[in-house]
Amino acid sequence: METSVVLRVREFQQLLDVERYHRLYMLSDVRRLSWGYSAKLKLGKISFPVLVKVGKNTLDLYEEQGKFMVHMEFMEGDNIKVRIKVEASNEMVKSSLEEGISRNLNEYAESICKMGKGRTQEPIALISMMKPFVRRHLDVRGEQCPIPEIAAKKELTRMRPGEELEILVDHPAAVDVTLPEVAKLMNCKYEIYNMGDYVSFVMLKLGDPIMNKNYLQGLIHREKIPEMMRDMGFVAFLYSVFDRVVKQVSTDGLSPEIFRYEGLTLITSASIGRGWLAVALVEDQRVLGMMLDIKGERYWNEEALNIMNKVKGIGNAFYLKPGSA
Repeated sequence: METSVVLRVREFQQLLDVERYHRLYMLSDVRRLSWGYSAKLKLGKISFPVLVKVGKNTLDLYEEQGKFMVHMEFMEGDNIKVRIKVEASNEMVKSSLEEGISRNLNEYAESICKMGKGRTQEPIALISMMKPFVRRHLDVRGEQCPIPEIAAKKELTRMRPGEELEILVDHPAAVDVTLPEVAKLMNCKYEIYNMGDYVSFVMLKLGDPIMNKNYLQGLIHREKIPEMMRDMGFVAFLYSVFDRVVKQVSTDGLSPEIFRYEGLTLITSASIGRGWLAVALVEDQRVLGMMLDIKGERYWNEEALNIMNKVKGIGNAFYLKPGSA
């Protein structure tokens, strides 16, 4: 279900200046990140922490715990049409967001546009000029963990030392948590460039992948898995071994039922925002080891299992087996 707002103007770019016109989207405390923005979205007396992504003609709001997502698309024509799509686990939150944003756009957007162009956003053209020229490109925008990590590992495996790979990614957990660890595992130096609504990871392969024999032996013999799960290098190693997606399901929060699957399986689940990331190595009904990252705070194994029911919000779970399809 979508809501549309028609504005009697021809240009809309200033509406994407969330630092200046944050109240239009019920935002406050807007802070620029290495890519996108963090902010607070207020509904009545409740404030929600959100991640804000701004594209050429889109604006997305992600509640950090995955409670809701708002996607706005600005379409040019004789008049500007704004399509608003809200996904939320709570119908009251969903209707309040649709009504509030639509009302603000109807009341204020035309006046803002007619005032002329506002301040420019990130100098994307300058950033593009500063980036090194890279021949290999991997576009995983729109994909969630573990797809960016698996695709990056496969591409890096085919490369020679000295070659560079540019990865375009817009999933917060991949940017903040897992891709840097994949770079270390694959023996790569990397730089991150903020491209506005996505990030450009430029990885330089320095040599052969760094193989930790303890990781491999532990996996083979099912030894010390709980201890190794505390090492993000081991988590990146698991992504390099379990690279075949056999199942994907949508989730509303986390539950023990998600982390059950036949045979040895890597299960990873992430919110649509930047709220949580769960990675578990399971065998049939048994969780061998688990890592749960909630807004940068990490929990492992029994502690992670005990608090998972408190994690709520829209997300996805992927089930992975060893070996490529």
